[in-house]
Amino acid sequence: MQKSIKPKLKSLIIVVLIFSAVRSGAADFETWTFAGGQTKIRNVNFFFHSANFFRGGSDYFLNHTQLTLDFPSQKSISFGVGYKQEYVEFPTRWRAEYRPMLHMYYSKSWGNFSFRDRSRWEFRFYDGELINRYRNQVQLMFKKSEVITPYLSTEFSFYFNKLDYTRQRTILGSFIHIKSVNFNLFLAHQINEDYPDIWKNKIILGTGMSYKF
Repeated sequence: MQKSIKPKLKSLIIVVLIFSAVRSGAADFETWTFAGGQTKIRNVNFFFHSANFFRGGSDYFLNHTQLTLDFPSQKSISFGVGYKQEYVEFPTRWRAEYRPMLHMYYSKSWGNFSFRDRSRWEFRFYDGELINRYRNQVQLMFKKSEVITPYLSTEFSFYFNKLDYTRQRTILGSFIHIKSVNFNLFLAHQINEDYPDIWKNKIILGTGMSYKF
């Protein structure tokens, strides 16, 4: 028993040390929390969640609520629609955004590995403007255990209005399944072009919980 615990403890210590070293560098640090649920309505999968983002671990600056309807398919390709409503804090105000979305998924499995490519088209309405954005996320999961599912994902964002690549987000995390509750723990790195030719790094520590009805 002790032999099996020691490698896990060493791995945890290494992760904490790496995270501490990265956090002490030039990158900003944020914490993200998600809470939601999922159910099936006839043959359609319904997902919803609410998320809160904090700068430096305590400075609350963003909230969004997201609803998604996914239409399962026996083939590798499936589709979905969604809607996100988001509020972001700026120095003098909170900005509201209304965001309809279209999704396309490509999924494939090899043994214990599961691959998914998600294409998302977003129609972002805020400040009287319509901003069209495309996001592509690829994710690889290791599904040997029924309880713990480690995963690695990366996603880029591209604006059609100005034909510009503006963000890359890479996540290392794990889903933890306990009865009807699915937990998500992750560490992420994100680089954004906040201003023309000025790129900014972020380190994100995230937690999530989803209840299956």
